[in-house]
Amino acid sequence: MKRAAGASILGNGLGTGERREVRPPGNLSLVACVYPSDAHEHDSMTGEDPADRELVTAVAAGDEQAFAALYRRRRGDVYRFAYAMTRSAPFAQDMVQEVFLALLENAARYDPARGSVRAWLLGAARYAVLDRLRAERRFAVRDAAEEEPAAPCVGEEQVLAAQRLERLHAAILELPFEYREALALCELAELSYAECAAVLRCPIGTVRSRLHRARALLAAKLAPAAEGDALEPTLGAGASEVC
Repeated sequence: MKRAAGASILGNGLGTGERREVRPPGNLSLVACVYPSDAHEHDSMTGEDPADRELVTAVAAGDEQAFAALYRRRRGDVYRFAYAMTRSAPFAQDMVQEVFLALLENAARYDPARGSVRAWLLGAARYAVLDRLRAERRFAVRDAAEEEPAAPCVGEEQVLAAQRLERLHAAILELPFEYREALALCELAELSYAECAAVLRCPIGTVRSRLHRARALLAAKLAPAAEGDALEPTLGAGASEVC
């Protein structure tokens, strides 16, 4: 299948025009819960999936329908990883396009012995993200003025949940890049340590070490905010009694 045909598939009903950001409820204990996904999700499967391998084989043979099916199944994995690394929806959308267009040219190179299709696609996403960030010099956290506006909230609980999500987003973006990508791959994409090590091209022990450090740094960054949240009800109660 030609690259132009793949671009047409991505652009007609399956590309950025169909993608909408979904913000799930706040939950600071689950990293995967804070990242948006495609509105029409077809990628709930994780780990090894024989259907993915069959689709890649068909894509390599020029099957456009197989390409469209694989895109629907796995676009969310690529999108969430890119979004986790940058917190930019347009950036993540571009990475989805770039990874799947590259898939058209490299499908025949996929080797099942080296990992699942998900891990292979996330490895491609990692390199695409790295190349773009290096080109755009965007390793630093973006200014608040450049961030996407938060979804409108109604009610005190929703406002507090949105604030917690904002703090979690900011804390993750402040992590060193190597810790952030380990967190995104292991916690968000739910890759095994072995798959993550293959994607990052480092020993499994290094993956474990980076993930442990990322969790510790994230907990330390969020601890002051969590303590402040715990004090808010008490302070509010005291103020109401005084009034």
